[in-house]
Amino acid sequence: MFIVKWEGDAPSDKAEWIAVLREVLSGELGSYYIRFQRAEKGWRFTLDWRPDDRLRDDELVANNPESVAFNLHQALIQRDKPLDPGWMPPG
Repeated sequence: MFIVKWEGDAPSDKAEWIAVLREVLSGELGSYYIRFQRAEKGWRFTLDWRPDDRLRDDELVANNPESVAFNLHQALIQRDKPLDPGWMPPG
């Protein structure tokens, strides 16, 4: 599950951004809250993660929040979304 928020006006192609988020986060465990902030040269985002009960299962292998943020960053760039070119998510 994820919740997304744009600080200020959302981009006109918001549905395309949401599709990328769904693609990247669909196989991830837990809940994600993504906040997009407009910077001078493009968008940046923060990603907050909350675990769920399935994470106690020793059989599951999941990405950590930092690698999920990296995967999201890469997917948005590949779809030509205007992220701030000199910025990388923390992690």
